[in-house]
Amino acid sequence: MLYNVFMNHCPYCGENPINHQANKFFVSMDIWFTPLRRKLFFGPIDNYFVNPMADGLAFAIYQTLKALKLIRFNRDITKIPYQRAKTLWQEAINQGIEFAEIKPFGLSIDCYQTKIRGKQKIFFGLPRPENVDESILDWIDDKWVLKQKMLDAGLPAPKGGSFTDLNRALAFFQILPKPVVVKSRKGSRGRHTTTLVQTTEQLIQAFAIAKQLCHYIVIEEYLAGDVYRGTVIDSKLVGILGGSSPKVTGDGVSTIASLVEQHNQNLPAGMQPVKITESNLRHLLRQNLSLDSVLPPNKTVTLSEKIGVAYGGTSFDCTEVAHPKTKQMFLDAAAAVSDPILGFDFIAEDIRKSPQEQACGIIECNGAPFINLHYDPLYGQTINAAKHVWDLLI
Repeated sequence: MLYNVFMNHCPYCGENPINHQANKFFVSMDIWFTPLRRKLFFGPIDNYFVNPMADGLAFAIYQTLKALKLIRFNRDITKIPYQRAKTLWQEAINQGIEFAEIKPFGLSIDCYQTKIRGKQKIFFGLPRPENVDESILDWIDDKWVLKQKMLDAGLPAPKGGSFTDLNRALAFFQILPKPVVVKSRKGSRGRHTTTLVQTTEQLIQAFAIAKQLCHYIVIEEYLAGDVYRGTVIDSKLVGILGGSSPKVTGDGVSTIASLVEQHNQNLPAGMQPVKITESNLRHLLRQNLSLDSVLPPNKTVTLSEKIGVAYGGTSFDCTEVAHPKTKQMFLDAAAAVSDPILGFDFIAEDIRKSPQEQACGIIECNGAPFINLHYDPLYGQTINAAKHVWDLLI
């Protein structure tokens, strides 16, 4: 049964639920309108007329709300709800940079005010330098457009297509090697993404799940391996963080249920236990497995399509051990996108091997990456990514 948008929890959103109807409307309209916007307001007009006009309107609204005392300011870092902003704010404190949270109507909306070179700056999420091509933000989070950019640049990306119609999606599914991944064309944190889709029935269900968040759906080949976030700021590779799904490895005797129990009894510090939910059961079923299945010795299976510590997976810094060609790949990808602050998600079986030695690919790009991910990996070094953001601006 598909998720009811009025419920408080969504098994397909995981730990980061959002309003389905609002998200679908805004991201679908954004995808639909972007090509038209490019024709009407091409580069120079965007940069020198449309964007300044939009910024001016936003600033006028801000000043009006401020004059009406409908905006509050939070200057206490301990009261901010966003971890990315906390890391940015802490580094601002370290460097003596003014920083405050802007709260219209008393609400936290990931909006901030700072002063750089004596000039006030208001931004959402992460601050951006002035005089950059803002039109990139139209497509940077569009997984389908990014795929074309990467392939055009000769960089690895999974084969796939974008669809709004189920029948066309089914026809494409028949010719694509199995299994496949089905996901919203725009979105983050793996919301409503279904991996290891192998049958027509599974494709139909996965398509409906993804449709709850976006009218446009991407279907692409499945790449095995962990997900690696490469953060590039000002054309420098700041760090590479690996993230894995919860996994168990067979011994030829124990059931998957027993292996999960054993796993949860021997957790390293900071690692969360694996909690078996309906989503996990569906994930196992797509691998023709159940909790009662006995895995052969040394066979490892994933228990979820979700990545990271919150789902019982791991996170680990691998900046130093990554293959030099992989590091260069992230820099080449940033050059192809041409934006100063980027986070690329890359799937590979072994980050220590060259991309040319394995099946791998860049699956998405984030124009406002979660730089906080580099601060608290379960394993490996902490990287102060926020310093690179401020260095870009001051």
